[in-house]
Amino acid sequence: MTFILTSPHPPVTLKGVDPETSKSRLRALVRARRAERAASSRPDEPTIAAALTEAVDRMWPGDGLTGRTVVAYAGLPGEPDLDPALDDLLRRGARVVLPVVTRLGEALRFGEVSAAMSTLRPQGRWGIREPAVQWSATALLAEAVPDLILVPALGFGPGGARLGNGGGFYDRTFGPFGEAPLDHGQRPRTARGPRVVGVCFAGETDLPGLTVEPWDLRIGEILTEEGLEWLSAEK
Repeated sequence: MTFILTSPHPPVTLKGVDPETSKSRLRALVRARRAERAASSRPDEPTIAAALTEAVDRMWPGDGLTGRTVVAYAGLPGEPDLDPALDDLLRRGARVVLPVVTRLGEALRFGEVSAAMSTLRPQGRWGIREPAVQWSATALLAEAVPDLILVPALGFGPGGARLGNGGGFYDRTFGPFGEAPLDHGQRPRTARGPRVVGVCFAGETDLPGLTVEPWDLRIGEILTEEGLEWLSAEK
């Protein structure tokens, strides 16, 4: 199912890429396409932030957001920008939680955002905007009890395969062998646990040759500027 406005321009596609392309090369191609996209973007184009706001309203229709917890991310240059939607969630009473990178090879930690996204300052070697650490992944699920977890990606493939930035942080955190395994967003989704939604641009949802490894966090549902949709169940 897809909703939200449809972009007036066809999305940049990567379907013509050789399916034997390595993940590192595929990452480079996606980043290059994103740079092209950023350079040619227009103010009137649909955004993923607007799609997220509408998706939240559909997830919880007529329901106040007080007491809802959304785990999101602070986008780096070129990544889908969620800031306007996250600020809107905060204004409407939701709790917004962001990941914190401690060191390579470890699971993510998490902290609550206490003010507008613009107040966060870049931290660490990657310059990611982060709040103060409050929870481990296990504690996050037990204590903060998130309703929705948004997982950034460079793109997705059949069977819930996700192309991340290469650090393995989300796999170590929420993957099958991670600190706090999730239900992987599989369809039909169980009522247990948070709703897990991947985030990328339209045109990055069917990457060639991308497969699921045993340790990967699988994503069944994705959000683009065109709305929410389910990924193919093929493996």
